[in-house]
Amino acid sequence: MSKLITTLIVGILFLSAAHSYGQTTSAKKKSTIGFYGKRFVMQFGGGIHHNTLLKFASSYERDMRNSTYYEKYRSETKSDQFNYSVYGNLGVVIGKRTTFSVDFNYYFGNMVLRGYGGKEFYDNLGNYTSIAGIDGRISYNTIRIMPRIEIGSRSSSAPVGLVNVLGIGVEMSKAKSGRYIMVDPQYISAIGNPYEKNMTFVDEFAFNLTVQYGLEYRLPITKNIAWNFGGYLHLNLPISVIANEFIGLDFGDYDPYGNKNWDREMKDRLSLTRLQNLFSLRTGLVIML
Repeated sequence: MSKLITTLIVGILFLSAAHSYGQTTSAKKKSTIGFYGKRFVMQFGGGIHHNTLLKFASSYERDMRNSTYYEKYRSETKSDQFNYSVYGNLGVVIGKRTTFSVDFNYYFGNMVLRGYGGKEFYDNLGNYTSIAGIDGRISYNTIRIMPRIEIGSRSSSAPVGLVNVLGIGVEMSKAKSGRYIMVDPQYISAIGNPYEKNMTFVDEFAFNLTVQYGLEYRLPITKNIAWNFGGYLHLNLPISVIANEFIGLDFGDYDPYGNKNWDREMKDRLSLTRLQNLFSLRTGLVIML
């Protein structure tokens, strides 16, 4: 998060310096490009998306929300059906209706973890043993960096008005270690009886390639400030899952004894959760320089 804030501050200082230089060296020359001749853009705000697809597509989510087994768990936990984000954007107007920008998003998400840490193996005597994993809802964070091309409608003047947004970028997601309410069928005698447990996840990112199309409407408030409303469709492709399933690359999904590598499994499940994030909304301020 600190790296993201540092990047935004450096970008703001750079744009401010460029704007001041342009005013000093060409004070008498007014640009015909951009809203009132504005050439640089900064955006700040927040976003939200509903886990609609997860409710129907994920068997883990359906069980956690509907199964009587998790009735006690649901009574002691918050079933948050929304994920949230904050964003920053740095852009430059390159045509009357065209802007190039780099978008930064920081997501606060949640997902169901099912059977985490479970094992299946044969002991020294050849007896088959199965140890059930634990279940629960955990939090994760995602950082997304995305270059974008913004194309305004015929009646718009970049960067304000109705704008079509096309972008391709990379998402980096990480599960948050911490104390969670979980269900462990191996050790809890009462069915679905929840308890608190410290969960520690590997400190590595899961990567997704993101393709996005969106519509934003920037409503001018002054010559320098506008308000942005946006809706977006995005396809978050899980890079490691695709490489493993379709290209045949081996990422070490199992240990030498045939048990799942749960660090690898955790990242794959997180990437697949992000794949099911298809639609989002956001709003915020647009500052034009």
